[in-house]
Amino acid sequence: MSRTLTRRRLLALSGGAAAAAAFSACTPTAPSAAPAVGGQQPARQPTELVIANEAEPTDLMPYVSGFAGWLIDRGIYETLAENRTSISANGVVDVRWVPRLALRWERPDPTRWRFFLRPGVTFHNGEVWNAQAAKASFDVLANRELAAQLKKTAILARYAGCEIVDDMTIDITTRAPDAEALSFLRIGFVALPPKLLAEKGVQAFAENPVGTGPFRFVRWTRGQEIRLERSPSYWNPTVTNVPAIRHIFRTEAAIRAQTIRAGEAGFAYNIGGEQAAGLRNSVIGGGFQSSGIRLNNQIAPTNDVRVRRALNLAIDRNAIVQSIFRGAAVPIAFFGFQPVKLDPFPYRPDEARRLIEEAGVRGQTLEFVYGETRIPEEDQLAEVYKNAFEAIGLRITLRKLEPRQYNELGSRPFPEQPPLYMETTSSGNYGEIASGLMDKYGSQGTGTFAKPEYDAEFARLANLEGPERLALLQSIAERLHTIETPRVWVVAVRQAHGLAENVRADLPANAYVLVEDVKFA
Repeated sequence: MSRTLTRRRLLALSGGAAAAAAFSACTPTAPSAAPAVGGQQPARQPTELVIANEAEPTDLMPYVSGFAGWLIDRGIYETLAENRTSISANGVVDVRWVPRLALRWERPDPTRWRFFLRPGVTFHNGEVWNAQAAKASFDVLANRELAAQLKKTAILARYAGCEIVDDMTIDITTRAPDAEALSFLRIGFVALPPKLLAEKGVQAFAENPVGTGPFRFVRWTRGQEIRLERSPSYWNPTVTNVPAIRHIFRTEAAIRAQTIRAGEAGFAYNIGGEQAAGLRNSVIGGGFQSSGIRLNNQIAPTNDVRVRRALNLAIDRNAIVQSIFRGAAVPIAFFGFQPVKLDPFPYRPDEARRLIEEAGVRGQTLEFVYGETRIPEEDQLAEVYKNAFEAIGLRITLRKLEPRQYNELGSRPFPEQPPLYMETTSSGNYGEIASGLMDKYGSQGTGTFAKPEYDAEFARLANLEGPERLALLQSIAERLHTIETPRVWVVAVRQAHGLAENVRADLPANAYVLVEDVKFA
């Protein structure tokens, strides 16, 4: 994957099965509807669900728009298939793909995926979903030049093309055998009405989105709210019992949590474990992230593997899980949700101090940059990391940036990046891993590791399936962890969300929250 297509540019649970099971155990039970008491009828169902979102999107175009934007867009737009990731009681991770706008799919040859489309689907403006609509949608979303003009990322440019087989069947081809094709279609493809697209262009969707999803766009009052209503023509009428949605925007996690206490909202998005613990009802699920620190492997002193190992040994991951995330996280040694068996680095500050002395960098000042704002606990984590690294003999200067500045700095040439850069990522967590490795460890990615011999293995991994794929992935992960140690993996985090008492949320462990999974009790 080229540098312009990294997941950073778009904006297993390791440590063993027991660690993965911890998420399942700590997820609160969603509240159920209260029974009628004394012959009284239950209270009338509300007419709208108010969602306290963490940010107002810049537009509602059908491109990857960050997780807060996805919370809105994925109710309006639909893709061919969605993954529903679960963790069983014994910690086994299951990534299951379910049909959406495709009834089923097959792989006739290594570079061709055939999708049999769902009949009877209409767009919110009355147009019909069929192969012609699918191809029109693919062609505009794969247009790299158009995406660049709109300052978007054409994820579908990684594919070779889309061909119509018959009125309800399409073939999507890849440039090389790609076992991860479904995952990138999930985040890069949505259905768009072809006539409206031809008449007004994709730019028109920025303010007036039209899709096939369970909710249709009503209006957007900038700076205040976005309103959606349930689509009466949606192909699955039982998917939600929410008549309408109103998104309001509250940037602070504590304020989003307060909207639940005050009865202002029914669902408060991504409020963090501490705020969730203070509410009567909350849910942990959706928004799965792997959090840690990107170490600059190209500049001193983090180009010294002794320093990189010392930084890993300086962190008490178990304490972070309990004190900051209130149990809604587990220690990791690699990307989350991958079938890799690796033990996270233990907490050994004495050994870390020895390595710092041996490397001759005791007392050296390192800049630590953060500001991604993907999880509410970032300020706390920054202070914990600063204290941990200073305890082993380093001096740390914290530098918090606005998200735009943060992302720009993290995309600069490797020598221009800071030695320490806090990073939380959804890359590599779900139906793909080769692309995540290319992003975080590849020569054309963002991770500053950059060893060509590994690039070749990452590319090979994308072409493999079954036991051969698992064996290569385990080998890569072990070597990165024990020999190279190019970054500090700390915890895998499941986002915590606040719920009103009349709302339930059955959230799979997916990268983002689908509003159809949030319902009235």
